[in-house]
Amino acid sequence: MDSDCNDTLLTQRYELERLISRISSAVVMCAYSVLDTEIEHCLQWIAEFTGTDRSYVFLIRDDIYADNTHEWCAAGISPQKQQAQNFELKDEYPMVQLIRANQVVNYSDVMALPDACRIEREILVSQEIQSLLSVPMMSNTRLVGFIGIDAVTSKRTWTEDEIYLLRIAGEMFTHALEHKRTEDLLKASEARLRYVFEKIPAIAVQGYDVKRRVFLWNHASELLYGYSQEEVLGRRLEELIIPPEDRDAVIAVHERWLHQDDEIPSGELTLLRKDGNRVRVFSSHVMHTSLAGDKELYCVDVDLTPLKKAQQDLEKLAHYDALTGLPNRILLSDRLNHMISISRRTEELVAVAYLDLDGFKQINDSHGHAMGDRVLQQLSELMHQSLREEDTLARIGGDEFVAVLGGLAQLQDCEPVLKRLLEAASRPLQLEGHNFRISASIGVTIYPLDDAEPDQLMRHADQAMYLAKQAGKDRYQLFDIQLETQMRHKQQALKAISKGLECSEFELYYQPKINMQTLAFEGAEALIRWQHPQCGLLSPGAFLPATEGHELELQLGEWVLHAALVQLQRWQLQGFYCPLSINIAAQQIQRPEFAEQLEAALMAYPQVDARQLQLEILETSALEDMEMVTSILSRCRELGVSLALDDFGTGYSSLTYLKRLPIDCLKIDQGFVRDMLAEPDDLSIIQGVLGLAKAFNLDVIAEGVETPAHCRQLLALGCTSGQGYGIARPMPAKELPGWVREALPVLRF
Repeated sequence: MDSDCNDTLLTQRYELERLISRISSAVVMCAYSVLDTEIEHCLQWIAEFTGTDRSYVFLIRDDIYADNTHEWCAAGISPQKQQAQNFELKDEYPMVQLIRANQVVNYSDVMALPDACRIEREILVSQEIQSLLSVPMMSNTRLVGFIGIDAVTSKRTWTEDEIYLLRIAGEMFTHALEHKRTEDLLKASEARLRYVFEKIPAIAVQGYDVKRRVFLWNHASELLYGYSQEEVLGRRLEELIIPPEDRDAVIAVHERWLHQDDEIPSGELTLLRKDGNRVRVFSSHVMHTSLAGDKELYCVDVDLTPLKKAQQDLEKLAHYDALTGLPNRILLSDRLNHMISISRRTEELVAVAYLDLDGFKQINDSHGHAMGDRVLQQLSELMHQSLREEDTLARIGGDEFVAVLGGLAQLQDCEPVLKRLLEAASRPLQLEGHNFRISASIGVTIYPLDDAEPDQLMRHADQAMYLAKQAGKDRYQLFDIQLETQMRHKQQALKAISKGLECSEFELYYQPKINMQTLAFEGAEALIRWQHPQCGLLSPGAFLPATEGHELELQLGEWVLHAALVQLQRWQLQGFYCPLSINIAAQQIQRPEFAEQLEAALMAYPQVDARQLQLEILETSALEDMEMVTSILSRCRELGVSLALDDFGTGYSSLTYLKRLPIDCLKIDQGFVRDMLAEPDDLSIIQGVLGLAKAFNLDVIAEGVETPAHCRQLLALGCTSGQGYGIARPMPAKELPGWVREALPVLRF
């Protein structure tokens, strides 16, 4: 992208120099009788090049009045030349003050001019001008006028190139117009042309006769090629500035123009200076017939050295950090890709080290950014010197650097280099009487052990760098590839779950709850399942952990609530009575708006009796913020739903908490139930839970009832309600009514 931008800038600069050369040729080569017409042609070229609507020249008369002497307008734009005469240059106008001070008038938004420019603004608005750029025209130290361009159809922000173009064009117009004023003193057009040529400071103009001998050599040619006018007059073109290998071709081209009228095209040429050095120029050529009838060749050359230097500077800016001279992010990317390519061929390792200076911000805050920049420059040099020749150190912004270490046979080979980097970054510095000592934190990842793309490698190293800071700074930390893999898998899982929710791949299964003594049906617990398109039916343990704390956890919770209410409504219409309990995630119950969301859901299903719905919350989630959760649960209970404390006994609840929570039921954790036959401690815990439930007048139900023996033991303890595989596995909604009618009555414990 930056390369394209550089090419565009160079092309624009190239076209700008071509236009200046074209204007120069038009102005200096024309007869004074058509100079005004040629200037207006040049104004048209300037307007078309800058994409503006109107271009003009004002000449100053008697140092008081300005007249619009030359103008070009685009189609549909009203000319102002007739009206813009005798404009009085009042010193109270800010624009006049700028022009008289030989400064550019740059108005990108006329309507936004301040009140101090009110009269000026009204004049410009009356001419429909939205943006304006004017440049003074000076003859030595005398102000002779100004050249400008207007944007009428839309506002413009003016560039340095446009200001430069107006300055050069204004200078050429000034010389030509000033010279025209002295026409009576000049007797021949050759003298007029020579005068203009000599006064153009940056454009080298030479004149050659039919034998290519010099008769005109302006001052700019002296500066460009190193020959004085006295040294070149009468000498041949090819003997002076044409490289030996090009001389025969130049002579042949000149002969074809003389005898076949085959013009020499404009373009870039490499020519010779007096000192033997070569210079790149843009050269235009004009064949002129003198009053005596002789053919004359005029060459107009523009030195491209500044342009080439600008190209080199742009190249450097595009690939190197301006402050430290180190490679920047773009060049770093190229070198990292190159090192990875080598690694694939040689099977050697590449280390990517992300380095951040510790405590550098304090230097900027205490001593200023100028001092901070000097510290960065010295540390950059020290760190660069600590690396091997094949390594790359780049500055990617602020006090952040990235080192790429290649050619490593094993992981340990990078350790000496990393230690040298740390030592260099922590080396004491003395600047302007101040002593500075900081350190660095480095994060490192190793390719291909970390087989990621280059951008991802730097992100991994960046992550490891933050771990190095957290661990105490002034150290390096290797990236944990296994942790990253887990995180990536989690992200993939979340993406798949979100897609599954969009594609209606989730459904509810229902596990019966019964009175184990009377075999009475007490309801069911709704349990989410995922009908995965590739993996088949998945239980909650296969996907819910990935959603913990994520927005998807809330979305799934809302889906479960609505799906359960829909099923309750269907069963009620079928005449099947089935109280339902649903699990509410910690994140869900701790949101202040949960009670309002529950109320809205119940109102959406008016045929559902809220007393048939029970919310199961984890003991641990209820205890995280007791005050808030108690308030939310109380509002839920006011809606008619009942509340159960799930997995009771696994948290850290006290009797005070149990007393304060507005719950109706305790669910004994299945871990205690499953092992109570073999573990006396678990049996004791269950006895304690049953005692607490009785003391607080709470219902109690045991989860994890897997065998008839579990049922008998629970009944012996006084626990009559249960659910588990020993009673029934979770089943689709359509199977539950049949199970209640047919399977439940024949259960035996």
